[in-house]
Amino acid sequence: MLVIPGTTTQILSVKVARSLNCTLIQTTVKKFPDGEIYVKINGDLSNEQVVLIQTISPPQDEHLLELFLLIEAITNLKPKELIVVLPYFAYGRQDKRFLKGEALSSKIIAEIIEQIGGTTLSRVYTFDIHSPRILKFFKNARAESLSALPLFADYFREKDVKDIIVLAPDEGALDRAKFLAKELNATFSHLEKSRDRVTGEITVKVKNLSVSGKSVIIIDDIISTGGTMIKAIEIIKSQGGKDIYVACTHPLLIKDAKYRIFNAGAREIVGTDSIPSECSQISLATEIARVLRQK
Repeated sequence: MLVIPGTTTQILSVKVARSLNCTLIQTTVKKFPDGEIYVKINGDLSNEQVVLIQTISPPQDEHLLELFLLIEAITNLKPKELIVVLPYFAYGRQDKRFLKGEALSSKIIAEIIEQIGGTTLSRVYTFDIHSPRILKFFKNARAESLSALPLFADYFREKDVKDIIVLAPDEGALDRAKFLAKELNATFSHLEKSRDRVTGEITVKVKNLSVSGKSVIIIDDIISTGGTMIKAIEIIKSQGGKDIYVACTHPLLIKDAKYRIFNAGAREIVGTDSIPSECSQISLATEIARVLRQK
């Protein structure tokens, strides 16, 4: 097995390759003066099982194009099999047409990946995809969304956080809160959130939560601008919550989101290296290696 890193996952790819005790293939990715991307695979892939790891972090469009070029370059070198690992699947929130005339972005991305990968592409893995519906857009390759929640459970167990309530910022994330609460022997609940589909304005309604004096873990899949988390923190603090941990698989943390979350009263932001940042305390490498080892 050979591991090929995209520019967004170089450290993660090294960790995966070390865990699997396999070779890491170097790539050349650069830009021409006019901004066009150049990609070259620096190794022989003939008849090999190849794992490409590339997360689609901001700037998403640039990293998507890099992904497409990497897949094309790999398949041209005639490997036996190609497995693509996309720790963060960008455009995952656009999994259906909410308004007439909208583009179905996630479907297009899946179709392009399969078109370029052809019969060489066998599997696609991602983590905590925003909507499982997206996996069905892959018609030929087997697509699977892995869960980072067991890794979060390990993290908070090691921190020995006591007297926990796990809170989902909305009902859609309730299953995540339920799973983590069960792992940590804690209680769980959710806030009631609604989003205006035209303006994007988020409204969070207060529920009668008994959080006074408790350690609260707010768990979600993605934190982008942090607006939802900030409102959740404010509600928890107003009801007497003690230590507030903000946790997510994909810490996009756009602009000053990190500052605003801490300023609202969060004790810690805990993310994974699906989006590398100083908040990426949890690495997905062991889980990626585990799945690749078993398949």
